[in-house]
Amino acid sequence: MQHLSDPARSAPRRRRPGGRRPALAALVALLLTPVAALAKPIASSVDAGALPEGKRTPLGLYLTPEDAHAALEKNPDILFLDVRDPIELSFVGHPEGMDANVPLALASSAFDPRAGRYRMTANPDFRAQAEAAAAARGLDKSAPVFLICRSGVRSAAAARILAEAGFSNVWNLIEGFEGDRDKLTGRRTANGWRNAGLPWAYKIPADAAWTPAR
Repeated sequence: MQHLSDPARSAPRRRRPGGRRPALAALVALLLTPVAALAKPIASSVDAGALPEGKRTPLGLYLTPEDAHAALEKNPDILFLDVRDPIELSFVGHPEGMDANVPLALASSAFDPRAGRYRMTANPDFRAQAEAAAAARGLDKSAPVFLICRSGVRSAAAARILAEAGFSNVWNLIEGFEGDRDKLTGRRTANGWRNAGLPWAYKIPADAAWTPAR
């Protein structure tokens, strides 16, 4: 930047070290900083060593629902995906603040008599749809991504897929929306987003609803 000479003096002004004022340099640095680097730190209360294998992920990033809700309140640049079947969300509910429903698997009409439920079939477009959800919000693969399912197993599987796709900041909500089963009753009342009293709803926002690939 060229400085004009001071008409009251014959000698030119002395330039500051680096040629820029500190405030201007700080502003330029701020504008050039990636959004992910500006995000507030995400605090986790999870003891990763105590997790069952089915809830572990390659990135080793885990949250309780309470941890996730606190982070979402502070950081609007977190991508929050629910990876359950969309009909599951309609009947059971979903966490408020969910950015999109991107199912890892979909319920089929094939009944499994041994398990006593309908079999799930993999969503072949899961990776592409998750990438599209991030792109729609202007987020790159270094931005934080929160994944939730029923109890933390499907979301762990989803986190593995996203890690393989190059996402580097994927967090598994280990208790899920409904939570783990109570050992005495067998009902999902042990923990989870809904049991923690966090905000949830049945109605799915139109801009968060899953749309099958054509």
